[in-house]
Amino acid sequence: MSSSRGAAVVLAAALGCGSDQTGATDSDTDTGTGTGTTGEAITLAEFFDLAEETYCGWAVRCGAFAEAADCRAVEFFETVYPPRLLAEARLDYGETGQAVEYLLASEAAGRLVFDAEAAASCLAYVEARGCALPGAYAAEEAELAGQAACNAILRGTMVENGPCLLSVECAPQEAATMVCGFDPSCSEACCLGGCRRLASLSIGTPCNGNSRCQEGSFCGRDANTGMFTVCTAKQPVGAACLGSDECDAEGYCDFNTGECRALAGEGEPCSDFGDGGCRPGLYCADPGYLGNGRCYAFAPLGGACLADWYLGCSALGSVCDPQGEQCVVAPGPGESCADRPCGLTSSCEWYSQECVALAREGEPCGDSIRCAGALQCDGWDPASARCRAPEVTGVCAVPGEDELPQGT
Repeated sequence: MSSSRGAAVVLAAALGCGSDQTGATDSDTDTGTGTGTTGEAITLAEFFDLAEETYCGWAVRCGAFAEAADCRAVEFFETVYPPRLLAEARLDYGETGQAVEYLLASEAAGRLVFDAEAAASCLAYVEARGCALPGAYAAEEAELAGQAACNAILRGTMVENGPCLLSVECAPQEAATMVCGFDPSCSEACCLGGCRRLASLSIGTPCNGNSRCQEGSFCGRDANTGMFTVCTAKQPVGAACLGSDECDAEGYCDFNTGECRALAGEGEPCSDFGDGGCRPGLYCADPGYLGNGRCYAFAPLGGACLADWYLGCSALGSVCDPQGEQCVVAPGPGESCADRPCGLTSSCEWYSQECVALAREGEPCGDSIRCAGALQCDGWDPASARCRAPEVTGVCAVPGEDELPQGT
């Protein structure tokens, strides 16, 4: 598939590796810190198949598929590489991917460097990680290192203002986020971009609601008029605040007092109506919306949960049973979804309020029937729409080093 940004990037559209999470029972709070094994260094060409194999192994372990072959039948890492599926503990819900053919050509042209050591560390992290929802626990150092390794597999070499088609082709710059920027007037299939610094405004610079202030700051407002003023450093605990984005990482804005309060621990008060304010790995809940929020720990399968709150269960694909107030595996195909969402192997059919299995390649899709894995639905009407494997056509050529980005 091509776009105004070129066929280097395609949409790996699909809905989730899905299945009942029976596999999550023993590891729904394991964050995955295994070291894995090392051997002969792999090449980029070999990496994509290994990445799919490792990802599918994790998806099976977490209950998204019965067998690895079921997962691999609906994933296409060898065609479209979805890097976020490795770096983050998430299943395939239509991730944007990168055309493998272009990545290989870019590496051959010297625009990308493949880090085999980072790749091995990343795959070991994915192989060992658990099945808890992101945010349902405080990530440990080893897990953060694994995620960093996944994000370091490919490194760009193109200098600032040099030609590019993908942001990953841009060489990292200290204290700057590099992106491949494009001329918005270009409507060609393979628009030539240039490596740019993602612009941000420094502290003290006038700003508005559309401004991007530098990291660690926000666009301030006048306390009397509410009008935007200048980029301002995020405020410490005890300082005045007007918005939820104004406090630093140690606090949250208490709108009752108008000041930054320290993030709360389990059982302590948090934001009114459950809007946040808890330490990492906890959630703020206010059942009944009475203005009495408290911080709670996420519960594993079988653990107690709040029947009338939307958060609380830690395992992927688990929900709170409103009758038993207990975390259980979400409903599967043929079960009712009238009062709770479906599990990982199904979607909720709107009219019957019954969970239906995620569609496989060639099967009807559309409306409320979703495709499994990276399969794409080619329409909206289940009478004619079918799940198809993603296709990459007309892959753009790697631009020459002396080519000028369009618009320059």
